[in-house]
Amino acid sequence: MRHEIVGTAAAAVRLALALALTSALPVAHADAPCEKSQIRLVNSMREIAQPYHVNLNKGGRMFARWAGLEDQYVLQLNQGDSDKQVALMRSILATNAKCTIFNVEPNADVVMKPMVDTAKATGAWIVTHWVYNRGLHPFDGYDRWIAHVAVNSQDVGVAVSDRLVAAMDGKGGIVVLHGRLDTDPAQKRFAGLKAVLAKHSGVTLLAQQPANWDRTAAFPIMQAWLAKYGDRIRGVWAANDDMALGALEALRAAGLAGRVPVVGVDGIPEAIAAVARGEMTATVSSDAFYQGSIGLAMGVCVLTGQAPAPQTWSKQRREFFLRVVVITKDNAAQYAKEPEADAYAPEWRCDNLWSRATGPAF
Repeated sequence: MRHEIVGTAAAAVRLALALALTSALPVAHADAPCEKSQIRLVNSMREIAQPYHVNLNKGGRMFARWAGLEDQYVLQLNQGDSDKQVALMRSILATNAKCTIFNVEPNADVVMKPMVDTAKATGAWIVTHWVYNRGLHPFDGYDRWIAHVAVNSQDVGVAVSDRLVAAMDGKGGIVVLHGRLDTDPAQKRFAGLKAVLAKHSGVTLLAQQPANWDRTAAFPIMQAWLAKYGDRIRGVWAANDDMALGALEALRAAGLAGRVPVVGVDGIPEAIAAVARGEMTATVSSDAFYQGSIGLAMGVCVLTGQAPAPQTWSKQRREFFLRVVVITKDNAAQYAKEPEADAYAPEWRCDNLWSRATGPAF
C-alpha cells in the first residue's frame, strides 16, 4: 500500500499487515505432527562456490530466521557427488526423521528416486527442485514427498535463445557451454536453443562443450574457441550464468566484452550487473532465494498442522512449474538488489504457498 494514512487509521493498517505477515509463523496446532522445537530444516545442494547456490542457502537461512528456526537449519553439500548426497541424507535421518524437512536440489536426475525413497522409508519430508526422473511423481504413493517445484527448462532455453538471436540480428556463429548433461535442466535448455535455431537458418552452431555449470571450466574453453574461430563467433550461449561469466572473462581479456552477445540462466547478481552494463544480453531468474526457502516453508506448514497432509493436495499443488523472469537491460535494475525476508513473507504463508505456480509439471 502506497497511500499515506495518518493517525489511528495508519496504526490499524500497520497492525493488520503485521498480523498478515506473521500468520504463517510455525505455532503448532494441538494435533500437529511435530512440536516447533522438534522441526529440523535441511537444505541439500551441490556446493556454495557458485552464486546461485550461495543464494539458495541464503534463502533457506532467511526463512529459518523468519520462522524462528534458525538454530534448527542444516546445510548439506555434496560437491557434485550423487552418492554422497544420498549418504548425507541417510546419515542425518538416523535421528528425528519424522520432523525433518529436506529442500533438495538433486545433484543429478538419478538421485531423485533414492532420496524420495529414503524419505518414504524413514518418515522424513522432502521437497525437490529442478531435475526429474521421468515417470516419478509425488502423488504416486509418496505421502512424504510434499512437492516437486519444477522450472520449464525448455521454455527458459527458448527465452534466452530468442534474445541471443535477436542481438545477433539473426546471423552468425554461436558457441555453446553446456551444464551437466545428466540433468534435465541442461538437456531441456539446450532443446530450447535447438528449437530456436531451427527457425533461424542464418545462425550456425560452431562448437559446443560441457563446462559442468562451472565458471573456471568455461573460461579456458572460451579462450580456445576464440583462438580457433575468432570473429566468426557472434554469440555465446551458456546453460547457466556462472559459465556465461567465465566466457565473459575470456571475451573481456580479448577486448570483446559488450561486443559479442552472451546469455545465461539463473539471474545471479554478477550476471544481472553484467546485463545492466551491456556485457551480457539476458539471463533468466527462477529466484534462488525463493527456491531455497519455499520447500522448507511447505514442510513447516505441514508439520505445524497449518496445512493439511500433502496426500490431500491436488496433483497441481504437488508438482508444478515455477514462474520465471527474463532479465534484460530494460529491467535489470529492478532485480539488482538482494531481497529481504519481508519480500517473501506473504509467499511463505500457509495459505499462499503456490503463489508462483504457473501450472502442472506432469
